[in-house]
Amino acid sequence: MRTLRAVLTTGIALTAAPALAQPMIVADSGDSAWVMATSILALVAILPGLALFHGRGRAGPTGFALFGGIAVASLLFAGIGYSLAFGAGSPYLGGVGNAMLGNMSELIDGATISESVYAVFEMVAALFAVGILCASVGEKARPAWLVPFSGLWLLIAYVPLARWVWPGWLGDLGTIDFAGAMPIQIAAGVASLVVALLLRATVPGDVQHDSRFAVAGAAMIWVGFLAFIGAAALGGSDDAATAILNAHLAASAAIVTGMMIERGQSGAVSVYGIANNAVIGLAAVTAGAGFVGAGGAMALGAIGALVSVLAGLLVRRTRLGSAAGAFTLHGAPAMAGAVLFPLFVLPVLGGPGFDEGTGVVTQIAAQAIAVLAVTLWAAVATVLAALTVSVVAPMRMTRGD
Repeated sequence: MRTLRAVLTTGIALTAAPALAQPMIVADSGDSAWVMATSILALVAILPGLALFHGRGRAGPTGFALFGGIAVASLLFAGIGYSLAFGAGSPYLGGVGNAMLGNMSELIDGATISESVYAVFEMVAALFAVGILCASVGEKARPAWLVPFSGLWLLIAYVPLARWVWPGWLGDLGTIDFAGAMPIQIAAGVASLVVALLLRATVPGDVQHDSRFAVAGAAMIWVGFLAFIGAAALGGSDDAATAILNAHLAASAAIVTGMMIERGQSGAVSVYGIANNAVIGLAAVTAGAGFVGAGGAMALGAIGALVSVLAGLLVRRTRLGSAAGAFTLHGAPAMAGAVLFPLFVLPVLGGPGFDEGTGVVTQIAAQAIAVLAVTLWAAVATVLAALTVSVVAPMRMTRGD
């Protein structure tokens, strides 16, 4: 989750400087306060932001699924998920040394916050992924199935992917993901698509949606996600300010691009389309928020809007409905942004440039490999979790639910 520059600086300091010559790094109360405050504010994007945005007036099914899923996921993440994702272990999975959030370090390597503060942020990241999945399929899946499914999905899908992307083998390949586009938005988007394919059913009768709820939810996601992006810098630093600014610009560019596309398609612009594109722009810039310049952030937002339109056309042909909405609004734009953001790291396009020995082609290749690996594992793990839970609870919602 740290910026590439911070990671490299830390690595050089640990390998090149004598132990006694290293400056003592202590926990900074300001950075700790920043990460905790922004992490809590990010929960606004999850509860109630996602519920309003994806539920759009059907608060009952969506709210039940979201609150239940978040509660189960929180307990499992604290019990064993954090340890498996970020504890000592292999490049593929951690161990049980930090089970129940025990044995926490006083300081995170390369940062000025304690591990307990870091765990707060990482729990919010995990809940973001679970929240996107639960909110998007909450209208179609039976709540009694979706709640335990969300917990199992956290353990077999999100936890391994978080391990792979940040301290694990994909990170060793050179993959960069500033704020979790891969384990959060791509994984949850792919999972929602898989669940929609498995369900192949809609709620009986017509489902009425209210755009006012979608707009309110999108506004909360916008504000909350800016806080989450800022927390990903692990301190109140210039990196945090850059990432927040880039995320805001990407959302704005996606809105403007979406308005032009919608105007060209139908001759009118809808408030629902504007709300959607704010979320799309945030998804598109998540992976590269701390590495691109302002122009690159705008470009990523516009690209995200275009990719989402294409993904929406494909999803509509499958007649999967809103259950696959997380893929078009979160997953597809995040995929495009995660692969293409290295283009906008180049100084000629407003970025800070690459470190010596790294180039745009090499970085795009690493990003593409990671996106492919994340997509495949998210799909496989979702099928396994869905079928396992369906043994004891049916997936499909009926008229009486």
